Amino acid sequence: MALHLLEDWCKGMTIDPKNCLLVTGVSEEFDEGSIEPILRTSTKYLSECKMHGRMFVREEGAFAVLCELPSAVDPLQVPSTITVEDGVWRVIATGSQPSPAPASNVEFLKKMSAFLGKEGKTLADMPGLLGLDPGVPHLEPAPSPDEWVKALGKALEKVVPSHPESSPYRKLRLFSGGPTPIPGEEAFEPWLEHTTEMLQEWAVPDAEKRRRLVECLRGPALDVIRTLKLSNPGVKVKDCLEALDHAFGRTEGLEDVYCKFLNARQQKGEKVSAYIQRLEKLLQRAIMRGAVAVEQMDRTRLAQIVRGIQYQNPILLHLRLRERQDNPPSYSQLIKEVREEEERQAAGEEEAL
Repeated sequence: MALHLLEDWCKGMTIDPKNCLLVTGVSEEFDEGSIEPILRTSTKYLSECKMHGRMFVREEGAFAVLCELPSAVDPLQVPSTITVEDGVWRVIATGSQPSPAPASNVEFLKKMSAFLGKEGKTLADMPGLLGLDPGVPHLEPAPSPDEWVKALGKALEKVVPSHPESSPYRKLRLFSGGPTPIPGEEAFEPWLEHTTEMLQEWAVPDAEKRRRLVECLRGPALDVIRTLKLSNPGVKVKDCLEALDHAFGRTEGLEDVYCKFLNARQQKGEKVSAYIQRLEKLLQRAIMRGAVAVEQMDRTRLAQIVRGIQYQNPILLHLRLRERQDNPPSYSQLIKEVREEEERQAAGEEEAL
């Protein structure tokens, strides 16, 4: 009934119901002048709402209030209830259901909204992600929270990698750190280099990366991680590798590691891609030693590449690496772009011959 009231009220006032909210359960103790300020201060999202009047609802024994927002209502931003002195007001928008969506669905929607934001998308982009034509108007009511959950699930299948257990992966090389190496074990430095590179490539949750790391450890190395997990069961892979480096790696100081990274330059005849791969190993060691913050990894990498690449290198110019330092690409994206540009230049040279 409340949803029908919202739609009919909007139709009578010739305003778009998608921009409006209906607030029910408002007792007569609240006069019209006090209702709008309460709504505006209840949450930032409603700070610009405009009240269009109130109506007494006999069945509820309370008033219903019609409010309009400057733009279409975002169901993730609207509170389902507003607590006031004498009780609770219920907030209804187009597409609301008689009973509220389960808390798990609401939480899921919030996480998906954040995920879409990181990908540069919003809920308004969902039709396109689902293969629908966003330019075609729909006469149906706005989708309910449950319908959004299903739609987002389908969209995620297109952009999120499959579960790690559903696809094969190369196992990490064994390492024990014991006085007598086990069959197939290599020295710590090359093992750490290979392991860091593999873990960085895998697009799986950190917990899965940690499980795969523990899977390849034996003896004293495994004991290091077990001890670490006793104090912090959710320890991150980065911290695990750092602990192993402290236990079995070279005893280099923070300043020494960072100086090696800053002094790394492209050598004569070295491809840019090879230089970046060599530099990445030094960067990862600097991160493990605490010389570089993980949050600054992409920015630090690109800044050193710009300094270290030979002056006026065509790749530096064509990929506009100097201009991209404020918004640096990830390692995987950068190495992909560089290798593609190297192949393009090589093909051009062959054609010239």
